[in-house]
Amino acid sequence: MEHMYDRVNRQIANTIATYPRQFLFATLLFSVFLSLSLFNSTLEDDIRRSFSPPKSRAAREEEIYKQFYEITTAPQRTFIIFYAKDGGTMLRKSHMEEMFQINGIMADTLNSTEYFDVPICHPFCDINTSVKLFWDALTKHVSNNDYDKDAIFDFPRSTIFGQELFLGSNLFSVQTSGNVSKMAGEKVLLYKWKTYASFSDHVFSNRSTITRVGTIMFWHLANADNPHKLKTLQNVTVTLFEMSRKRNTSKWINFNIFGDEIANREMIQGAYEATKLMTLGFILLLCFVFLVMWRKMELRLLPSVVFATVFSPLLAASSSFGIISWLRLPIYSMMCITPFLVLGIGVDDAFIMIQAWSRLKSITSRNERLAQVFVEIGPSISITSITNLIAFGIGYLTPTPQMSLFCLCTSFACLFDYIFSFTLLAPILYLADKSENDYVIVEKVSKNELGEYCLTSYSKLICSWKGRVITVIVLAILYSLTSIGVMKMKSTFEPVKAFPSDSISTTSFVVLRHVFNEFFPLQIVINKPPNISDSTEYNEFYDMIRSLEAVPNSYGSNGTITFLKTYEEFDRKIYNFFNMLGVGGQNDFTPSYDNLPMFLDHIHKSPFIKTRVDEKGEHKLVSFVITATARNMSEWSNRAEYVEACRAVFRNYSRFNATVYDGDSAVLDLILTAKKDLIGSVTVTIICMATVCLFFIGSKIGVLIITFTISSICFSLVGSLSWWGADMDPVTMVDVLIATGFSVDYTAHIAYKFYKLTGSREERIKQSFREMCGPMLQAGISTILCMLPLIFVPTYAILAFAKTVFLDVGLALLHGLFILPVLLLTSCRDNRKETNDNKTMMKSRMMNNDMNNDYLLEK
Repeated sequence: MEHMYDRVNRQIANTIATYPRQFLFATLLFSVFLSLSLFNSTLEDDIRRSFSPPKSRAAREEEIYKQFYEITTAPQRTFIIFYAKDGGTMLRKSHMEEMFQINGIMADTLNSTEYFDVPICHPFCDINTSVKLFWDALTKHVSNNDYDKDAIFDFPRSTIFGQELFLGSNLFSVQTSGNVSKMAGEKVLLYKWKTYASFSDHVFSNRSTITRVGTIMFWHLANADNPHKLKTLQNVTVTLFEMSRKRNTSKWINFNIFGDEIANREMIQGAYEATKLMTLGFILLLCFVFLVMWRKMELRLLPSVVFATVFSPLLAASSSFGIISWLRLPIYSMMCITPFLVLGIGVDDAFIMIQAWSRLKSITSRNERLAQVFVEIGPSISITSITNLIAFGIGYLTPTPQMSLFCLCTSFACLFDYIFSFTLLAPILYLADKSENDYVIVEKVSKNELGEYCLTSYSKLICSWKGRVITVIVLAILYSLTSIGVMKMKSTFEPVKAFPSDSISTTSFVVLRHVFNEFFPLQIVINKPPNISDSTEYNEFYDMIRSLEAVPNSYGSNGTITFLKTYEEFDRKIYNFFNMLGVGGQNDFTPSYDNLPMFLDHIHKSPFIKTRVDEKGEHKLVSFVITATARNMSEWSNRAEYVEACRAVFRNYSRFNATVYDGDSAVLDLILTAKKDLIGSVTVTIICMATVCLFFIGSKIGVLIITFTISSICFSLVGSLSWWGADMDPVTMVDVLIATGFSVDYTAHIAYKFYKLTGSREERIKQSFREMCGPMLQAGISTILCMLPLIFVPTYAILAFAKTVFLDVGLALLHGLFILPVLLLTSCRDNRKETNDNKTMMKSRMMNNDMNNDYLLEK
């Protein structure tokens, strides 16, 4: 098998050496052809779609929700949160007037029919009506003007003109007296401010329990089903967002705004900032590549070789984006990392190729020299490239669209970079170095005796019992800390992780978290309404409601909003009225839907109730929406568990075909399965990588050692990320998959060289270090330099990726240069079967390395 690889690599080298310019031209033409489609690329800036799997349980629930409301897209959400500048109650005339004025900018825009046949907010235009009705009624009580004497101002439900208003979704940080009879002495608490002092005597003290409202929030849902509506929504949202940043828009109140369009805007801004900083990383990498090449090559070769080293991976990235566009797939913000990530990977392969080309300078024939380079580095580059391809390929199977397409794009880029290393970098290297028998070195670095002494001493340490003891101690400490980190890692995710942490949106999101701690709504579509005239179905339905209200963190019966209870009271009043007139047809009241049309007219055709007219002309209830509410939902992991618990309740009552809807339920589902998905994906990735290594490394024990080393790196990485503040979420899952591919780069090289060489264990490990230690360190440094500026990006998703790269490089170098060699030496015996020719070849190779002009850099 090994000889077959050598023959294939030699044949490829001979072909490239024969037609170098043709390969260059074909590579450039191929890349330009793919890159042309970038002019038709589409940028996906919807954060919800970025993290929502298209074919999932949540997607099915969303379809049912859209069918119920007869809309074609999921509603865009915007939350506007108001609070007093002095920290007092919002129930003051000046404060409320300013609040309604600012909120009116959004409400009027969404309710307008000037440019649209149907308002943008339809069918959700009335979801904040209760706040206006509550305030108007309260104001009338104060002014003693046409007030409702029977009104009761309570929380979370108030009663005005016989209608019950649910205020729990709009009023927060509410303080109540808890006893209406005590309000006589506390009535001034509501209106003690100067604005209302003259009205305090008119408050009906036995009608209100509310003493303070700290925060008022308006929910705005927009059906932006065409570009014009979406642009209108974006404009008004950005206008309010800029107003909220100034903090001097109003005299009495501050407000925060958070919503889908704001999140989308911040996500793109974060990607833009990351791209600018990574350009700095590219400059650092370019300087490092120049420094490395300056130690290896003649000055006349530097421009072309350095250019080829960085141009090849960038061209691969451009081609991969081109394929994504040809496939008509969107480009996500996370994919801005791909060019720089592939640049780090591609430069690593270039270091190995140029290292071999420089070391084999004694071969005077360029054709033979290139062939020997391909024979030596072909398997090593193939292992790392194929394993990276597999790691990103498996990452494509992750359910999150943004992460999935990021992995797909990077996988294509790794494939192209692997190909371009042979069809672009190698021809340029071949054409640039035109010396044959007259190969001249401008300047040589003298033999570094200190470096050789350090290499010999380190190799002896690795081979000794001391090295094994140190390995055991290091692994014990590493695994102990890692285990603690893994156990304390929590499964959660928030959209705020996709945009900068120093943005005002982060502050808005913090305020929203406090709101969700008090009130979190979950809408449930009842697709098969109960027959309330049937006592069995009637009782079963209310058993389901009671089970729903018993879910942990649920508000209970006081927080469940269902029209059936209100309708049943209405139906009973109608029955009592007709019964009083003596025209009732039955002695005992039995609820029915006979009076439903009258009820719907009474409540002005609620969008939460769907009916149809049958062939007899009778109105039949088709479906309706109920709202369950919960508290302590600021942590998304709690939300995920709550939504899943509600689903479990409805599975036990399949008769009613109830489905939940939460705008973030797709992400919530990912939180629940993050750990299981990570373990499964990493396991599959490691198995695939072990299979690839088995083709190139003949020793099964060696493959087992490599597999263990990769697993150790991954396990240590997850624990280290936990200590560094990472959560178990889709971002971490993909990052660890990527790191799994990287880890092979730092393990396969040493193992491949060790098993390829012959001689004693000490000789083989020393020569392996001599040939690969330099390129491995260069690869690690170049990758870190490329990603270093990302630590200044205050976006969790991008910063987490940078942390993953830094930790992975450190852990991989520790394993690749210390732990792996110790394991190889412990499990392998000396190979004494080599011939004198092999011994002579090894000595000759060692002499060539000692004379090489890059000797210092390798050490």
